This record gives sequence, C-alpha cells and structure tokens, in this order.
Amino acid sequence: MKTLGLSLLLLLAAPLLAQGFTPYVAEVTGDSVRLRSGASMAHPPIHVLETGEELVVVGEKDGWAIVRLPANAPCWLGEMFVKATDDGKGYTVTGKNVNLRCSPDTKFFPVGQIDTGASLVACIDGGTGKPIVENSFVRVIPPREAKGAVSAEFIKRVRDLEEEPAPAPVAPAPETPAEPAPQVKAEPAPAKEPERVPTKEELDDERKTFAELERMLTDELKKPAAEISLSGIRKMFEQFNEFALAEEIRTKASGYIAKIEATEEIIAMELKRLAEEDAKRKAELERIANEAKPKEPVKEEPKGPVEYLVTGTVGSHGKTAKTPASHRLFDENGKILYDLRWDKGDLAKLMGSRVGVVGKVKKFDSWPHEVIIIERIDVLDDGEEK
Repeated sequence: MKTLGLSLLLLLAAPLLAQGFTPYVAEVTGDSVRLRSGASMAHPPIHVLETGEELVVVGEKDGWAIVRLPANAPCWLGEMFVKATDDGKGYTVTGKNVNLRCSPDTKFFPVGQIDTGASLVACIDGGTGKPIVENSFVRVIPPREAKGAVSAEFIKRVRDLEEEPAPAPVAPAPETPAEPAPQVKAEPAPAKEPERVPTKEELDDERKTFAELERMLTDELKKPAAEISLSGIRKMFEQFNEFALAEEIRTKASGYIAKIEATEEIIAMELKRLAEEDAKRKAELERIANEAKPKEPVKEEPKGPVEYLVTGTVGSHGKTAKTPASHRLFDENGKILYDLRWDKGDLAKLMGSRVGVVGKVKKFDSWPHEVIIIERIDVLDDGEEK
C-alpha cells in the first residue's frame, strides 16, 4: 500500500457505544498499554496506560473496551467555542455540539462532543500557571463525553460503577381550592442557537483527506484479489460517514461503504473460485505424477492346469532345525521324497495334506535329503492325478 500523507495517517474514529450497556470500573493489567481513539489497530494511540490504572468502561466492541478518557489524557477544543471563567481555571462551552479532540488541530477525528453551557476544567501550565493554549485550541481535563478504546485483553473488571445519583424529584404542591388563574401574556420562546458553521480551513482539510482516502481505495483495488484488504479503509469511510463536517462528504462516504461491501462479496466469491481451481490443478498434477511413476511388475501365480514336480503328503522331518527345510514330503507308503522349504507361506497349516509341489530342488551340505524350494503348492483332492 502506498505511503499516505500525514493527514490520512492521523485519521481517528470516535467509538460507538453498545446499546443498553451497563458501565463498570476496570483495572489495567498490562504495562504501557495503548489507549486509542477508536476500537481497532487502525486508530492511532492517544495515551499510554500503566498497570493498576482504573478506567470507566462504557461499552464494548469487537474485543475492545470503550472507556472514558482518564484525567491525564489529552483533550482539546477550539478556543472560539469556550468562555474562560472568572478565576481563569475553567471554561464554559458557548458553542453547540463542539468537537472534543485529542490534539490541538483538526487532523484527528473527534473523541466526543460537548454542548452549550457545559463546564470544563482547564489544564494549567506548571511553569506559567496559566491555562494551556495551542493553535487556538485549549486543553482541558477530559469530560465524561470524551472516550477512547483499549484492547479488552489488557483490562479486568473490578467493580460496578457508582454513578452520581440523579436529582431527587420535586414533590408536587398540595392541591388548594381552584382560583381563577391570572392572565399572563406568554413570552416568546428564546431563539434557537444557530448551528456551528465549519471554517473554510476545516472543510478544505476534510476534502483533502477524503480525496487521499479515495486514492487509497483505488490503489488497493488494483491489487490481485488475494492481496486486497478493505477492512481498514472501510473503517475510515465509516468515520467520515459519522463525523464529517460537510454533508456531501458524509453522503459520499456512505456510498463508498456500500460499494466496499459489494466488492468484498465479489472478492470472497473470486477467492473461493481460485481456491477450487487451484485444488483441481493440484489434484490433476498429482494424478499425472502418479501415472508417470514406474509400476512394479505384478508377479502372477501360475493358473490353470499345472505339471507338479512331485506330489505327496506334508509331514514333519523330526528335527529342531528349520533351515534349510522346515517340513518333509512323503509318498503314499511313507517313503521320504524330499524336504520342503516354503518362504512365502506356513507349511504347518498343511500338515497331513496331500499336495502338489512346484519348485527348485537343491542339495545342502550336511542335510540328509534334497530340499524343494517351493514356488507353488496346491492341496489336492483324492481324485486328482498324482
């Protein structure tokens, strides 16, 4: 995949929370655990967590825990959307749906939003004693609305979250005899605060980043089907679809997500077809290789009528030695004809049987009788010729 510009590499995503999830407190179990802006490795780290730190988990997604940013994590918002408190140690939000970011610029996707009237605690520079301000952004202690993600394997649940109790409802006043209500002239409702209009710089930066993502998708689709990976690119389009400032960008991102889904289905079908073709090709090559192997000649036993070297009855030769012969062949009068040796079978099973023998006759020194090395031996019926 080609190298991208800094703005695309810094794309982040605010995590989506699970519906109906019950928050809890968890403890970090690993060292130098990365807290990321979204629930995947595609999202850059924004803070490092150490063993024993506690986090408030507000959701879970694909093996990731969605957590509130800890107090020492970076959290910024535009200076133009806040008003400093009289003591200079905090701010009141004056804008509507103001984005919370993890760096003093617009290169990162928001990690949350905060609304008009919210109170924020300023981060104070230890050297100057003044609030930290950079690039027209102010740094604040992360409010509840600022969230990140950490791999669930590096945390463990320790206790339920003890949320602040909701304000007690005000009891209604006791009823009194009805009196004519005074006629009060209704005051007009306060005018709705206008939505924040993105700056030209923000919109230009967003369009540039989106164009780079489009080129990234084009380059990825030029690869062979087996090498294409669209999951990371899809996550980026999903973030544009949710957080883009321009409506046209959100619409385009939605269209790309649908196209990626269709493309992934086509790629899956193509990969399946290629796998099947590869399996068939390997099977055919194996078949050809097996056919090319020289086959051992099959030694056939003689069939049909056979001329026996000798016929007789199998018996014992009365010796303990099994070599060069294990048994003996007698004629019908009990006369010794030959000693027998059968390397391919067990003559003990033929003891007392009348047989016909085919083989080679050999004479062994110090052995009293000639030995037939059996090539074929058949059990004969009484009616067969001797």
